[in-house]
Amino acid sequence: MAERIKRRGLIILISDLFDDPDKVINGLKHFRHKKHEVIVFHVLDPKERTFAFPELAIFKDLETDEELMTSPWQIRKEYTERFKALVDKYTFQCRESMIDYVLLDTSAPFDYALFSYLSKRQRLW
Repeated sequence: MAERIKRRGLIILISDLFDDPDKVINGLKHFRHKKHEVIVFHVLDPKERTFAFPELAIFKDLETDEELMTSPWQIRKEYTERFKALVDKYTFQCRESMIDYVLLDTSAPFDYALFSYLSKRQRLW
């Protein structure tokens, strides 16, 4: 996609980023290489961040329809460790590439989150 955009611009990615992080980061870096300004809004449900499911649950991958039934307490520790590693990776790689990375959750209205980000950004200029 970066090749199709001929003029420099602002690229905003709004996603849960549940994909191969190396591919996502490489794509974002390619936009930066083409001199675009890039902002990533990593949007998640609060339960995706904390894995606060109290009882037996079925988790369904919406892209593959694969299902997993488990007691969340059995996998919570590993999930939260992997999630933290994922966020740390995006945070570090984006900072290194001069890409704005903003972690948001759906409990806050998006317009409020966007306004907060823009206010912070304006103070930095």
